[in-house]
Amino acid sequence: MPTDEKQKMTYQTLSQLLRYGLFGGDCPLATEPLSEEEWSALFDESRRQAVTALAFDAILKLPRQQRPRRGVLFHFMSMTQTIETDNRRREQALSDFSAFLYDKLSLPTVVVKGTSLASYYPEPLHRECGDNDLYTGAATPAIEQLIRGMGHDVDNEDERHAAFLFEETMFECHNRLLYHNDDPVWTTVPLSGNLMHLPAEEEAFFVAKHIEHHAVFFNEPIRLRDLVDWCRLLMSEGFDYERLNQLKKGTDVEVFADLMTAYCYALFGIRAGTETSDIKGVSPLLFKRLYMDCPERHRLAIVRVARRSWKYMRYGREFRKIYGQSMFRRFYINNVINAIRNRVG
Repeated sequence: MPTDEKQKMTYQTLSQLLRYGLFGGDCPLATEPLSEEEWSALFDESRRQAVTALAFDAILKLPRQQRPRRGVLFHFMSMTQTIETDNRRREQALSDFSAFLYDKLSLPTVVVKGTSLASYYPEPLHRECGDNDLYTGAATPAIEQLIRGMGHDVDNEDERHAAFLFEETMFECHNRLLYHNDDPVWTTVPLSGNLMHLPAEEEAFFVAKHIEHHAVFFNEPIRLRDLVDWCRLLMSEGFDYERLNQLKKGTDVEVFADLMTAYCYALFGIRAGTETSDIKGVSPLLFKRLYMDCPERHRLAIVRVARRSWKYMRYGREFRKIYGQSMFRRFYINNVINAIRNRVG
């Protein structure tokens, strides 16, 4: 079987396993067990998609005869334990920073992504997280000064946030969350202790903007973890999709978010907030090709430009329906404008 076909089947099996473990889908391996080679490929794919611990949870729900052999199962278990340990360390640093910030500046800590999204999971420690992202708004300069006063380096090369290490954990304090000075007025609700987070609808709007921006402007493939995040938000108690519609109306994720929801329905069977047929004439099944099937970054810029340009031409009609303009205009012209602004600045 060609390598591309094997990867496609591995992705489908992993998606079905997550659907079974998290969303009540049917047992994905009811016909015959996977071979050890297939399980090893699935483990590697779970790491690429940042869902290894979630896959392990699903495996433990399988009938014993359908589970992998001990060697492969050990890999899943070992990686899951590593994810739990990393998350506990990150959570402790977040708790300590929250107490520190309240003591020094009498400010609550508003968490976005990371711990906030993990709170929507059945087992929060099994969501893979990196750094601690905080929304600190107008208080960001004061926090930056406080951290520098402790002798820590602060990286504020990105004008949206200040980044620094606290207890050997990376923190990013965002003065704004979106990318074009178009933040709405964010509100906050309690999470736990001194921690606050955005209401689920506002978090979903931010997450959609974040996912779409990285997929388009950094050509980073959307991962299954991103889609599970999206599903957990939409399925949270009392989620108001109409409120999300209001937030995203007229923005560059107005159609993108609905397309992602429809793809999640096709992949995981969730029902939330939008029709599952074509979105603005774009099939949800194209979502993976448009935003998830990205080759590894080539070292030559000319190759990267050629690949991106071919994709923009091949799916030009679909991209125009999603954004109301060509992707050449959306990506290249916007990048040139931003580069000029940065140079002038």
